[in-house]
Order: sequence, then C-alpha cells, then structure tokens
Amino acid sequence: MIVSQDVNINVSDFVTFAPTETITESPVVKTPDSVWQKMGSQFKLDHLAQSPRVKAEIRKLLAEKDKLQSILVSAAPYIYYIEKETEARHLPAELALIPIIESEFNPNDHSKRGATGLWQLMPGTARELGIKIKSKYDGRKNVIASTKAALAYFRDLGVNFKGNWLLAIAAYNCGEVRVQHATHNKGTRNFWNLSLPKETKNYVPKLLAVAEIIKNPAKYGVELPNTINEPYFKEVQIKKAVNITNVAKTTGINVKTMQALNPDCKSEPIANKGVYSILVPTSKEAIVRKILFNKLVDPKIVIAKTSRVI
Repeated sequence: MIVSQDVNINVSDFVTFAPTETITESPVVKTPDSVWQKMGSQFKLDHLAQSPRVKAEIRKLLAEKDKLQSILVSAAPYIYYIEKETEARHLPAELALIPIIESEFNPNDHSKRGATGLWQLMPGTARELGIKIKSKYDGRKNVIASTKAALAYFRDLGVNFKGNWLLAIAAYNCGEVRVQHATHNKGTRNFWNLSLPKETKNYVPKLLAVAEIIKNPAKYGVELPNTINEPYFKEVQIKKAVNITNVAKTTGINVKTMQALNPDCKSEPIANKGVYSILVPTSKEAIVRKILFNKLVDPKIVIAKTSRVI
C-alpha cells in the first residue's frame, strides 16, 4: 500500500512508552491492562509461529522494530474502538489488526488501485456496505463508518468460508471469488496450498506474525505502547456544521488530534440525515458539548447555511 503522510499526529497526544511523564490529553498510562495486552489475551487463531512463512514475516517485522512501534502508536486513537467493535461481533480479535497491514493506521492512506481509509476499502465494496462516497466526501475515511463496514464484510466472509478465517482474511485482500476459485481448482480449503496472488500469500502470514508479536512481545524483544484500555474518542452529534479547526482551538484540543479523529472532514462535518457528527477526545467531550450547545457560541465556530448532506 502507498501510505499518505498528510495526517501528522502528535504522538504525545495518544501514547507513552514507559518510563515517561504523563501527557495532558493523553489516554495512555503505564498499566498492565492496555488494549494490546487485552487483545493478545483474546486472540483466537493459531498464529502458526513455527511455520516457515510466518517465521519469515516475523523476522521482517523484527528487523524494523521502530517502524512497528510507530504504527502501533498511530493506532492509539482508533484501536480501542476497533477492538470493542470486533469483540461485539464475536469475530477473532486478530481482525482488529488488519489496519496495520492495510494502512499502517493512517485513515488518509490511499492506494493506486483506489482503496482508501484505515481498512483500505475499494469504492464498490464500500458502496455495497452502505458507505457514502461523493465528490467532496469519502465515508471510507470516517473511522466509525469504515470500521463497521469492514467488520460487517468480515462477518459475511467468515460465514461464507464456514469459519475458515485464513480464507476469509485472504478474501478480504484479493476478493472472495478469487479465493473460491482457488479452493475449487486445488480441491482444498487449506490456505497454504492455494494458488493465490503473491500479495495475498504474504498478507495472511504477515497478519499472523503481527498477532504473534503482540501476544508475546517479551519473547520477541518488542515494547508495546501503553495504550490504556479505555475509549479515546466520543461522538458528538450537532444540528449545525462547525469548523473543525476552530472547534479544536476553542476547546483546547490539539488541531492534529482533531484532524486525526475526523479525517473525513476537511474543514467541517457533513450532515447525515440532517445531523452532523464529530469525534472528539473523551477528555474533551464535556467542554465541546458545553460550547457547541451554548446559544452564545462563538460564530467563528459555526458554518452558516451549509447544505452538504450525505
């Protein structure tokens, strides 16, 4: 995937590595109950850590530990929400790691083939899953909408492949029809024996390798970020469009943080059935609501007479 660099997140807003001082507005502390630790305890798949292809991917990841840690830091604003949504659907916890492989947890990531967002959804797939894509709006960048859509897709893939999650994961990468043809042609449902694109052959073992490292970080000499197991953001619904940057400045939210939480909003949210929604750090929800629902709200925040609706 081609990773866009247009979201420049302030790392200190999201995560710390022990030992370090506490950062204002950060949802992370030194605690044994981190999202990564919880996730590792709930993994359901056999990571096949001793298989040659998974071992090869583990070696690649360990050769670039700094890059892996950077990606895990980038995941901090989103991973709690994604993990909880995965759990709610009774899906393997490993699926919450898919954005590591797809976008390196950059919601503005885009590929030459047209895939976009944390989950790198293609336009056709996104529309089938109910995501709105218009000239000035791409719901694939919306953290909540894209996550719900991707997990709904995985739920369907899990059913269609009768619980064979390696096939389901492969299908997410290269397409359900291609995997079905591969199983038919080879007469087997064993992923490792199928004739699939090179990218897909690497995709599945790479996900297993990431999961294996997160489950056993000490074994692999990897230090996971201390991302607290609590929601980082809250959704605030309002009746008027607002300027994202001005909301951030008025409420004391880091502008980069606000942009990272609302990558689908270039400057303002777009109404969905007449209601505007923005994501804000949990620690700032109260002050955002107080300011946005105050009749004396600063007019610089509100964007007048907007009619952009999805």
